[in-house]
Amino acid sequence: MGQVMGIIIASFSQAQRDPLENLRLAVERAEAAGVEQDTLDDVRTKLAELENEVGKELSISVRHAVSGETLTVVRARPSDTPAYLREHVLRATGDGGVALHFLFQSQVLDEKVSLRDSGLVDGDTVFLVQTPLLCLTASFDGTARIWYLQNGDCRKMLVARRGGQVQSATFSHDGLMLLTVSLDGEGKLWCPESGRLLCELNGQAGGVLSGEFSADSKWITGASDDCTAIVWSAETGKCSQVLSGHDDDVKSAAFSPDASLVVTASCDGTAGLWMAADGSRLRSFVGHDDVVKSAMFSFDGLRIITASMDGTARVWNVETGECLQVLQGHAKAVNSAAFSPDDTLYLTTSFDGTVRVWEADSGDCNLVLHADNKVVNTAQFSPDGAMILVASGTECVRLLSATTGECITTLDGHEDWVRTANFSPDGAELTLVRATKGDVSLQGVKNEFSCEWKVPV
Repeated sequence: MGQVMGIIIASFSQAQRDPLENLRLAVERAEAAGVEQDTLDDVRTKLAELENEVGKELSISVRHAVSGETLTVVRARPSDTPAYLREHVLRATGDGGVALHFLFQSQVLDEKVSLRDSGLVDGDTVFLVQTPLLCLTASFDGTARIWYLQNGDCRKMLVARRGGQVQSATFSHDGLMLLTVSLDGEGKLWCPESGRLLCELNGQAGGVLSGEFSADSKWITGASDDCTAIVWSAETGKCSQVLSGHDDDVKSAAFSPDASLVVTASCDGTAGLWMAADGSRLRSFVGHDDVVKSAMFSFDGLRIITASMDGTARVWNVETGECLQVLQGHAKAVNSAAFSPDDTLYLTTSFDGTVRVWEADSGDCNLVLHADNKVVNTAQFSPDGAMILVASGTECVRLLSATTGECITTLDGHEDWVRTANFSPDGAELTLVRATKGDVSLQGVKNEFSCEWKVPV
């Protein structure tokens, strides 16, 4: 076998050929050199298996939708999703801070659908559309800022009253509103383009601790400091439902993808599931040994992930309340947990100063990111799942690769710790004007903000 390996290595070191062709040549040379037949049969079997596996691969050309330039050719399995194409495009172009969308036969490829099920076959071409990603940060310096992620420039700044501290800031999913929550319990809705105050969240007994938009941007849910969660109208700021039933403070609340349900996390050690329409409680998720800091739905709405002060994150079945997985590995309390956009990964942050990425299928941790000053405030997947935005114990925010952990961009400009960082909507709403072979024109990309603004909160 050693003689065969020597011949194979020599063949691969020669003139550039297809790897399979190199291997075939190596087998021929081994046969000519008189290598034992049994050994050759083993190598031929492996070669046949490799040829069969490679034969299943697709060669996909990726071209820029505007210029028509071929950016790269990707060898992919039919079972791969657009995330696999995206990873290779990012390596080829080096671009960061933009959302990547792939068009095939006048349709944007669905992130959760395999290339095979999207209709792609060997030799097909997809067109790449890049749209700008923005980042919204909230800092204890009293400001919320909007940044260009591609170059790290601050585009806009909302200045809170002197001495105020902005605890969180979030874009609505349609990009038309911006929600800020201050440390003193005020929740306010703003127009990102003009900076105009639209309304304040009101109607609850306690102050506002957190806020998240529904997918249709019509509703907001969040925690109040009176042991309840609230559902507000995003149009008026008025309280629609009060979710009462936890035995201690509520730390966070989030909508299901269809906005019919709300999940809450509480200091009583449980997460709760509620009907958003009438505030009725459906079930509790019981199993953590300490405060539950956060709870979020998967993007398909079938699972919930919770983060707890007991140092673990747990994944639950929404319908039955069964605990499906326990994620263990952090050295201290876990303060947040979330799904990747395609639901194949988990993202957790901890008081141990790390961010961890986990495989959803196996529950194995495949990446550990160490935050600045050993403090993690928040971390979030980008809309395409390729990047992670981390706000840690400094005045800056870092954009990291979700596969390697490499820093892509640093946003530096706040004068105090950044409390939260969120992505803008990814500009996926595109109007396809024309799509013919080698010629694609697009219009209608969202998220272009034009006005500088500074207003008192």
